[in-house]
Amino acid sequence: MSFRLKTILGIAMIELTVMALLIAINQFALGGSATAQLYQRAESTARVFSNAVSDAVIATDLATLDATIETALGSEELTYLRVRSPDGIVLSEGGAADALAVPFQRDASFDTARTDHVIDIDLAITVEGTTFGVIELGLSTLAVEEEIAAALRWNVIVAMIGMSLVAVFGYGLGSILTHQLSGLRQGAREIATGNLECQIRVRGGDELADTALCFNEMARTLSQDRAVLQSQRNTLLAKKERVGVIVDCMRQISKNEDGVTVPDTDRSDEIGDMARATVVFQNAMQAVEQARHEQQRLISAFDQLDEQVAIFGTTGEVLFLNRAFRAFNQPILETLPEDFTLELFLQAGCAADAFPDAGTNQAVWIKDQLAREHGTPQEIKRAPDRILLTVQTDVDGVGVVWSAQDVTELRHNEHQLIQASKMATLGEMATGIAHELNQPLGVIRMAASNCVKRIEKDKFDAEYFKAKLLRMGEQTERASQIINHMRVFGRKAEGTMEPFDLRASLTEMVTLARAQLQTLDVSLKLSLPEAGDGTVMGEKVIFEQVLLNLFSNARDAIDAQEGRGGTVQVEAKFDTPDGHVLRIMDSGGGIPDSVLDKLFEPFFTTKEPGKGTGLGLSISFGTIRDMGGLITAHNAGEGACFTITLPAAQVALGDETPAIAAE
Repeated sequence: MSFRLKTILGIAMIELTVMALLIAINQFALGGSATAQLYQRAESTARVFSNAVSDAVIATDLATLDATIETALGSEELTYLRVRSPDGIVLSEGGAADALAVPFQRDASFDTARTDHVIDIDLAITVEGTTFGVIELGLSTLAVEEEIAAALRWNVIVAMIGMSLVAVFGYGLGSILTHQLSGLRQGAREIATGNLECQIRVRGGDELADTALCFNEMARTLSQDRAVLQSQRNTLLAKKERVGVIVDCMRQISKNEDGVTVPDTDRSDEIGDMARATVVFQNAMQAVEQARHEQQRLISAFDQLDEQVAIFGTTGEVLFLNRAFRAFNQPILETLPEDFTLELFLQAGCAADAFPDAGTNQAVWIKDQLAREHGTPQEIKRAPDRILLTVQTDVDGVGVVWSAQDVTELRHNEHQLIQASKMATLGEMATGIAHELNQPLGVIRMAASNCVKRIEKDKFDAEYFKAKLLRMGEQTERASQIINHMRVFGRKAEGTMEPFDLRASLTEMVTLARAQLQTLDVSLKLSLPEAGDGTVMGEKVIFEQVLLNLFSNARDAIDAQEGRGGTVQVEAKFDTPDGHVLRIMDSGGGIPDSVLDKLFEPFFTTKEPGKGTGLGLSISFGTIRDMGGLITAHNAGEGACFTITLPAAQVALGDETPAIAAE
């Protein structure tokens, strides 16, 4: 489409828009005024007719109503008239039959009356507040509608004449404008072909002339810029050659070639920056290579360890397994993918019955393992007969390092050491236990002797003999209990964590140790709560060795005092906020403050050479730790106080707690 035609159409569109707006405004003003007046006239006609027929309606003068309606219908605008009583009965009506046949519906405005070309108006006949009837009338809208249509036709005719005149004048204006633009078009074509020296002729002083001047200036500027760009292109080609040299150096560096020298590092432009960056890259590659060698050395070192090591990344997948881990867990690893997680490893181990600790509720056990506190050692039994001391450590930027050390032999040696210590304790207690056994044996011997004397004198008394036999049975039971305590305490630990009752263990150990302490004039007192469940998880026999070790230490401390005799007090509190709390207090003078922080170290002892190995408290510390508890020591009153805190086990034991032993 040519510029001339665009100009004519543009002007025509402007004229069309203006005329359309004028016609719309004119029609809106005319139509709005005429329709409003007609609607008002309909309402006025209803009021006038209401006043005219009110007397006739009140008097129910139907003849007068008919005459009045017939007279009113003489107007061409009225289509129909109807008068109804308050009950809706038609008193009189007249007009077009088709309009009267349609049910009456009041028109709220002129627009609603366009459908049937009749304005339907009703008005109540009211006198002094009393309604005597209703007037319904229809006023024709055809005259007003014809008037509005005629005005629209004249407006359209005027608009067509105006648009024709605009088209003529637009054609002339377009011809003038296109004559000026032809020079600009020819100049643009010259520039498109590469002739930047092109200059077009400038005519007049209007906007098109200014455009021609700008065009000529643009052509001169483009010519100058082309010369500058050509110079810059030559410079870039030279730089490209140097960049190629540096890129070749980077390629050699990336292949770890030796003796690569990077040129142009002394330049101050982009080539120099790139060369210096390449040197940095070269140094980084050397550092990466060195780190790779260090990593290889670290992997080799891990492979030399007997301890199992597995590293899991931040996303959970395995990154590294050392040789010991792969060898020990080969059957499990064969069932796993290469990118397995720690959770998958534990699940596969449970499926292969490799973790006896998992029991029947393997999902809970695996969840507990994954939620373990990092850095805290935990022993795990590994089928068939191994014990692993495992540690999970969270390393920033790496992930989780899982390590396991086989402590089976160590635990076996510890159990042997504990067993030897128990046997030594029983040996130390032998004198007191012998004294304790002599008492029931003496009673039995005297009762038996008296019975023999009665028989020799032929004095048989059934009640007497029955009482003596019952007495002998009681003393036999007493001796049997002492022997059973020694037998249970002397057996080897099974290495199984099971729930047991602290109340029963404390009672049995106090009974077992009291006789031996009494020979040294040391009283052993036990205070237990009347109610409460004292169940804990652990190895009962090893825990009882801890108690006897503490009793033995208290005895030695009291015996070391100048005066003989003393007291060992055992107190227990169950279900405290911290768990089950035991306190063993003595009157042995206390522990020197300088050694309190070393008390639980292996082979540390305050006893004279030959009287102690320094392992008792160290083993006790490990035993309580394995039970999830804590043992501490401090000085209180006349001696030392050892506090043992153990977590409560959620296991209900039977009602087998023995009676609380008195002093």
